[in-house]
Amino acid sequence: MAITFKSLSYIYDKGTPFAHVALDKIDLSLEEGKVTALIGETGSGKSTLVEHLNALLLPSEGELEILDYKMVAGHKTKGLKMLRKKVGLVFQFSEYQLFEETILKDVAFGPMNFGVTPEEAQKKAVKALKLVGISEDLFNNSPLDLSGGQKRRVAIAGILAIEPDIIVLDEPTAGLDPKGAQDIISLFMKINRQYGKTIIIVSHDNDMVYNYADEVVLMSKGHVVTKKETVEFFDDDALLDEYGILRPQIVMFKKMLKDIGFKLKGENRTLEDLSKTIVKEVRR
Repeated sequence: MAITFKSLSYIYDKGTPFAHVALDKIDLSLEEGKVTALIGETGSGKSTLVEHLNALLLPSEGELEILDYKMVAGHKTKGLKMLRKKVGLVFQFSEYQLFEETILKDVAFGPMNFGVTPEEAQKKAVKALKLVGISEDLFNNSPLDLSGGQKRRVAIAGILAIEPDIIVLDEPTAGLDPKGAQDIISLFMKINRQYGKTIIIVSHDNDMVYNYADEVVLMSKGHVVTKKETVEFFDDDALLDEYGILRPQIVMFKKMLKDIGFKLKGENRTLEDLSKTIVKEVRR
């Protein structure tokens, strides 16, 4: 397993009258190379959970094993800087973190911070910028002159340039138009497929989750409710109703088709796949 939480709890303002248990005895394992979506209501603990993955937060109780590192509550963890190189965290509205005078310098900053030479850092930055679709003629422009979608891409390139093994995305499509959101998610799916990177996505967009995630982790009130494969999760009507989870549009459409007699075979997780299945069923 790439990541294993063992009875992990996190308490904000521990030892004060304002103490709040954000995570309560989390037991969870996430496999390497998969795309995992964390969903749940606001305040369920999703963001607190992922901030443990590169040690922005450390456990109040319990422990976390991630790759070759272990964080145990009450014990000093060695090698946190290198852990942060292996786990890249893309924050919501990550473009607000852009600060250098040029795009190329901004993206090269991360590798240089981890001890890479300026020349090598620039090579990594160029590679990452090309991967996210930023044209070379923009490299010497200020990142502040870009559009919102381009800024998001540059911020993501800054994470990719450090070449992490695990990429954590906290609401990666927030504030983007539908085309921009589609492009960003497609980029990370490409990175997952071509480079085998483990992708963890915090999202409220259940349509996106259904289309792309291998598995879903449902959180509520600081607990992990369940972890299931994506299609199995969204087929569990009792679970969805109990936790007020909106069904993806394609799931509702498939249910309508089944109700009028269509026999749909396969997962049909995209409209393209579903349309092909419908054509086959009509011909049959």
